[in-house]
Amino acid sequence: MIKYDNRNWFSFVLRNGGKHVEGMLWSLIIMAAVTVLLIWLEKEVDWFHINMPPTFHTVIGLVLGLLLVFRTNSAYDRWWEGRKQLGVMVNISRNLAMKIQAYVKVKDYSEKEELQNLIYAFAFSVKEHLQKKEYKNVIEEIPEQYREAFLAVDHKPNFILGKIAFHLNKLNEEGIISNEKLIILEKDTNTLINVLGACERISATPIPMAYALHLKRILLVYCLSLPFGFIGKLSWFAVPVVLVVFYTMVGIELIAEEIEDPFGLDENDLPVEELCFKIKANIEEIKNYS
Repeated sequence: MIKYDNRNWFSFVLRNGGKHVEGMLWSLIIMAAVTVLLIWLEKEVDWFHINMPPTFHTVIGLVLGLLLVFRTNSAYDRWWEGRKQLGVMVNISRNLAMKIQAYVKVKDYSEKEELQNLIYAFAFSVKEHLQKKEYKNVIEEIPEQYREAFLAVDHKPNFILGKIAFHLNKLNEEGIISNEKLIILEKDTNTLINVLGACERISATPIPMAYALHLKRILLVYCLSLPFGFIGKLSWFAVPVVLVVFYTMVGIELIAEEIEDPFGLDENDLPVEELCFKIKANIEEIKNYS
């Protein structure tokens, strides 16, 4: 995720906004070239005249604007929901680690540190589960005795949660924590399961294809027709006008494409890995509480 300070307007508007801007560069160049060609034909070829009525762009623009607003809102809702779920994972991980630190003494349970390590191991497994699924990238964050089994199972986050549940049940069976404390700790693990499910829902459910395809078709027709609506009255000044309108409309769609899967690796996606390391650092600090 790009971090920024938008209080300095001039330096802010000139900075790179992410991949969506880079992806538009060639499209803008092609659009400018097409517009210049049409203007040249309008001026040099006697039989070639462009006179598209403004009603076309007014009507199509109104419908397209509504579709883009809905598209952007849907994408941002997914991005923000993802951020809220990651925030819940951070808070619950801290809370669970602090409760274990308070409820369990090392002299009573030698595997206490292993249990706390499993909490941040869960966060790293979720990160890779939502992104590349190359779990060897996070194997160092998994307790050593579980690494081989971790790589062998299909659903890695479930495996980690299962080990946490095993430890909590063992603590209760050995009388180290009471039934009431077990219920409290299980409530936190249930919340982590819900966070995992919510993140999977966001990641695995794209915008419906019919809607995305319809929007792109209308956007394509609108953008290709832009030169025909401006050249007749604006002549060469139509080039910057067409590019500004094109940049505005297409840019909104490209931004929505980039953020609709908030757990990816694009510049404007959520800082999942950063939050995982934050959870790990917090838990390592909590281990020292007395």
